[in-house]
Amino acid sequence: MVAPMPTLVRSDPRPRLLVDGQPFLILGLQWACESCFDVAQMNPLFAQAARLGANTAVTPLYWREIEPEPDRFDFTMLDERLAQCRQHGLRLALLWFATWKNAHHFYAPDYIQGDPGRYPLALGRDGRPPGRGSLCPSAQTTWERDRQALLAVMAHLRDVDPQRTVILFQVENEPGLMGTDRCYCPICEARYRAGNWEQTWGPRAAEAFSVASVSGYIDRLAAEAKAVYPLPMYQNVWLAAPGHLPGRDYPSGGAVQHMLPLALAHSPHLDLIGPDIYRHSLRAFHAICEGYRAGGNPLYIVEHSSSPTGRAERNVFYAIGGLGAIGFDPWAIDSPFPERNVPALVDPIGGEWGPQAAALRDSYVSIGRAVQPIVEAQGTERLFTFVQEPGEMGCCWHAQGVDVLISYIRHEGDGRGMAIQLGEGEFLLVGMGYQAAFQRPYPDGGAVRARSVVKGRYVGDAWQPHFPVEGHRAALLEPGVARVMLEG
Repeated sequence: MVAPMPTLVRSDPRPRLLVDGQPFLILGLQWACESCFDVAQMNPLFAQAARLGANTAVTPLYWREIEPEPDRFDFTMLDERLAQCRQHGLRLALLWFATWKNAHHFYAPDYIQGDPGRYPLALGRDGRPPGRGSLCPSAQTTWERDRQALLAVMAHLRDVDPQRTVILFQVENEPGLMGTDRCYCPICEARYRAGNWEQTWGPRAAEAFSVASVSGYIDRLAAEAKAVYPLPMYQNVWLAAPGHLPGRDYPSGGAVQHMLPLALAHSPHLDLIGPDIYRHSLRAFHAICEGYRAGGNPLYIVEHSSSPTGRAERNVFYAIGGLGAIGFDPWAIDSPFPERNVPALVDPIGGEWGPQAAALRDSYVSIGRAVQPIVEAQGTERLFTFVQEPGEMGCCWHAQGVDVLISYIRHEGDGRGMAIQLGEGEFLLVGMGYQAAFQRPYPDGGAVRARSVVKGRYVGDAWQPHFPVEGHRAALLEPGVARVMLEG
C-alpha cells in the first residue's frame, strides 16, 4: 500500500506538517557528520533514538557516498537508513551534503574535488580561492553534476519508499562561501556588475549577491528534485552572531536573519528555511525563532545544541508550544555541540547516556503522546506553554471560563509542559514536574474541582486512556499526558 506523500501545509493559524495524512511534529535527533559511512557506527543509534522518545532520525546523505564515480550510483547505505528507521518505528529526514556542507565541499566526490578546472572554486578579491575554498555558485558544471546525483536519489526514494519513511529533505547544508564575501570569478563579476547590488544594498551588496546566487542554485535543485519526487524541502542556516562578518565568521550567502527575506524571495520551491541554534541564551533563542517564523515561513529548529547545558529539553516546549514549530532537532545524538569536551546524549562507543539525555527523553515522550491535539491548538489561545526558569515556582493561565494555576513541584527547575483547553471544563495537560489547580475567574476566585483526571495518550486523534488518577489530583510528576474534566 502506498502512503500519502508528506506535505507541509501553510494553514492558519500556523503551518503544519502532515505525515500519512495526519498532523505530525518532528521530535528529531541528528546523527553527527561522519556517523553514517558504516553500519557499525550508524545502526546502533537508531534504537537509541527510539529509546530517547524521538520519532524522526535526521541523517547526513553524502554525495561522495551516492556517486563515488561519475554516473555510478550506490544506494546501499541509503537503503540501510530506510531499513533501520522502519525497524525502530522512526521517520527519516535526509541532509544532502553535496556542493556545500558548512560552506565547503568536503562531501563532494573526489572527481569533483580533484578537478577545479571543470568544477571551479569561488575566487576572492585577489583572484585566488581563499583557504579551504567553497565551490562557485555560478558554476553550471557543478550544478549539473549535483542535480544528476540528487535526481538519482529522488528516483530511488520514489521507487523503494512507498511507506514514506522519508518525510523531509534538506538541500545542501549551511551553504555559502567562506574566505570571501562573494565570488569574484569572471562570471560572478559580470553578474554582479550587471545588477543593482551596491545601489540597493550598500555595504551589504556583496553578501546580498551571494545570498541570491546561493539561494538560486539551491532552489533550482529543489525544483528539479520535486518534479521527480515531491518531498518537502528546506535549507538550513549557519547563523550570524552580533559583530560577525560574512565570509569570515559565517558563510556569505546563507539565509541569515538580516538576509532571510531575500533568500525566501529566491527560494520559491523550498518549503521553509530553518535556523541552526547553538546559543544558550533564552532571549536569543526566542529572538531567532521569531525571526524565522515571520512572513509565514514555517518554523523548524533544524539544529539545536545537544550539550548538557544546551536547554534542549526546555526549548522544545517553547518552540512547539509557544512558537508553533513543526519540529525540533538537536545536533547530535552522538556528538555534543557547541561544547565538545562534555558527554554526548549517547556515547558512540559504549552507548551510555549523558546527563542531559533523560531530560530530553522526558520532554519528547510527553509531547509525542499528544501530537495531534498540540498541532490542532498551535497558534491559538487554547494552548498555554510553561517552562520553569530559575526563581519560578508557578504561573497562571486565564483560560476560557476558568483560571489554571500551575505550581511547580520541585525547586530544581525542571517543571515544564503545556495545557490545552479541549472544550468547556475539559483540559489536556502535557509534560512533567507540576500540578494544576482550577478556579473561577476574578473577582470570584472560588476553587473548581476536577471531576476526573485520566492519564493516557493519543494515537492520531484517538484518545487511549490508561488509568484514572486517584483523588482526581491534576498533577504530572513524571512525563506524560492527562485529560481533566472539571465539575459543573
